[in-house]
Amino acid sequence: MTRFSVLFWLMKNRNINALGGMLGLLALFTMAGNAYAQPLTDKKTDTIHSLEKVTLGGIKQTILITGSDTINNPILLLLHGGPGFSELRFFRSYNTALDSGFTVVNWDQRGTGLSYDPKIPVSSMTLDQLIEDTHQLIGILKKKFSKQKIFLVGHSWGSLLGISVAQRYPEDIQAYVGVGQVVSMRESEKIGLAYAIKMAEKEHNTKALLELRPLTARYPSTGTSGLNDLFVQRKWLMYFGGVVHGKRNYNDIFKGITAGENKLYNDSLNAEGEMFSINALWPSLLNADLFKSIPKLTVPVFFITGRFDYNTNAKLIARYFNFLSAPHKELIWFENSAHIMPFEEPEKFNEVMKEVKNSEYMKQ
Repeated sequence: MTRFSVLFWLMKNRNINALGGMLGLLALFTMAGNAYAQPLTDKKTDTIHSLEKVTLGGIKQTILITGSDTINNPILLLLHGGPGFSELRFFRSYNTALDSGFTVVNWDQRGTGLSYDPKIPVSSMTLDQLIEDTHQLIGILKKKFSKQKIFLVGHSWGSLLGISVAQRYPEDIQAYVGVGQVVSMRESEKIGLAYAIKMAEKEHNTKALLELRPLTARYPSTGTSGLNDLFVQRKWLMYFGGVVHGKRNYNDIFKGITAGENKLYNDSLNAEGEMFSINALWPSLLNADLFKSIPKLTVPVFFITGRFDYNTNAKLIARYFNFLSAPHKELIWFENSAHIMPFEEPEKFNEVMKEVKNSEYMKQ
């Protein structure tokens, strides 16, 4: 499990001990009243703002499509982190500028937010199934908007999913953008733990040291005890600025959420989906090692990396970037970010995505 997690629900309820333990932001949603609005498409300007249900791999899932010109703009599919964390209301608060250059698709993956259903078989919660869900969704979008390829962005957990899709189905992908790219989770987790212990020693934080030092011999691992250890590591990683640069918590990120987006939020329902997804997918995430599984891609690759990211370690991403073979690749540093670059430096993220779209390589 990588980021934005159940800890938001815990934050709201001020359960500090459990709070720190959760991975990443929890922004999962449910609709009140009429569950889904009809697509709103302006036939004169080809703008769209549509919350829709699609069936992927036999499971109904939710997408939000927004944009100002569906005819001329390319498709941008955003793959959220977690696993099981919907970033919809964050992207809709911080990154609506993307709508001017792309037809933007936010998708709650199976088991997440508006796509959570307790009847989803646990056996279907696999990386391979999510790759196939993504491929099916891309096919739907290409047909709907008469496009040959799409831009694919994966954040955190979504970057493992995204780069896997780019490897398996390169014919679908105009360019792949990894944001906080997962590379080798076991190595990254160990680096993150070492960083948290180093910072605790520097600040003479006895409580942190008492909780972190016992993890060193066994971390990371799977199972219930492994997840508990993960939650402890993330608690202190957050506290020492390895998730949001220069911050002890997510308070400032929450302050930037547009009030209107909160109407889609239901913390109790979404907490179930978060934990459902984490428990099912953490082993796949932990065992990821792109040095072994994806040494080469045949599509253009852009890695957006926070200089202070210890959630998916920045130096490890840079090492993988140098190792990876691709027809075109760029490593883009966000100097004032840790792990959540689109929301720590939103203006820069929006501008970088515009530059990716308009890069000379894309015109070839």
